[in-house]
Amino acid sequence: MAFSLNKLKNILNSNRDGQLAGSGSLDPEIGFKLSLHPVSKNLFVTVIGARHLPSLFGLSRAHGYLVKVKIFPGDSKFETSLQESSWPVWNEDFKFQLKLKDAKRPADKVDLQTLVAGHFLSLTIYAILEPPKPETDKRKNSKTLDAKKTNKVTEREEPKAKTGFLEKTFTSFKSTKAEAIAQKSILEKRRTVGAATWNFDSKLFQNDLKNGLIGTPDIWRPINAIASGLNTADTRRENRKGQLEVTLLYNASEDGLNDTVQLTINRLRCSVQTMQEQEQFKAPLYLKATILEANKAECYWKSDRFVPTISARWDPKSATVKMTVFKASLNKVSIYISLGCKIKMAKKEILGKATIDEKSQYSDSWNECLRQPGIPKTLWVNFE
Repeated sequence: MAFSLNKLKNILNSNRDGQLAGSGSLDPEIGFKLSLHPVSKNLFVTVIGARHLPSLFGLSRAHGYLVKVKIFPGDSKFETSLQESSWPVWNEDFKFQLKLKDAKRPADKVDLQTLVAGHFLSLTIYAILEPPKPETDKRKNSKTLDAKKTNKVTEREEPKAKTGFLEKTFTSFKSTKAEAIAQKSILEKRRTVGAATWNFDSKLFQNDLKNGLIGTPDIWRPINAIASGLNTADTRRENRKGQLEVTLLYNASEDGLNDTVQLTINRLRCSVQTMQEQEQFKAPLYLKATILEANKAECYWKSDRFVPTISARWDPKSATVKMTVFKASLNKVSIYISLGCKIKMAKKEILGKATIDEKSQYSDSWNECLRQPGIPKTLWVNFE
């Protein structure tokens, strides 16, 4: 008897925990429900679970998943615990305070529709590529080592008192740098699966709960890939190789002999599919920006190596390349940006490149920058 694979999957899905019943779709999706206290304006978001999450990211396998929960407008955001299953069940509650758009309106006269109007929920799902290291063992080891060091110092000589501004500054610098390295390590192990959003609908708050709360039924939303977030005036489609946000700055001198052209790298964004394609090279990436005059490289900036990601930022103070040029030679100046990696045998692989000059597709932005000295021009550049 013929038996389709989809029917078999649906039977297996129906036998799982009832809280992961979902919508019946075989695409990745996440379930949640909300409860609201109309008087105190406290909103509780319950993240139920997710279904059909991808387990492979390039050559890496997901160890677990977590969800970042945020209500807009608002500043509060929370994260769920890490669940190792690709069908994770969380059932975790998070409390938010709703804000009224019209602050002058009396609270006792606000109806439910007005209270929830303009709010929406954002759920971003992350995959962790390797298990986190237990902090307890680290702390125990560090305490043991510190105790041994302290005993040795006491036996030999009196410890010197910590004095001086430089010592405090250096200590804080070391701790800040250590925190930055730890944060970078966390981000490198994290991959964004996608996000789901839901605009508040007052008609769905139909369940009367305890303690004056009203709630929604279980809601399941598809998990969509996060785009680069470009906000451009034209209708060009998002480039598959990724986009780079840069800032151009031209400064004119009085005699025209010491003009400067400056480029600052702000951030890189690409789709999840592009990131997975980059992971196939099994090598860290780098960015290189070069300013040329008459096709001759005069100065360049090169980033530190970084793992493939959908989003990366750089410090504007360090990610800047600047060149002094004669005003009469501005028509010979161009900027070349490349995204690459070094694979086996130190062979360079260029994954994307872009050119900015008066003949490129960004000529309007380039010419506008030259016409307005001292005014920075920020634009998105597509890698080809």
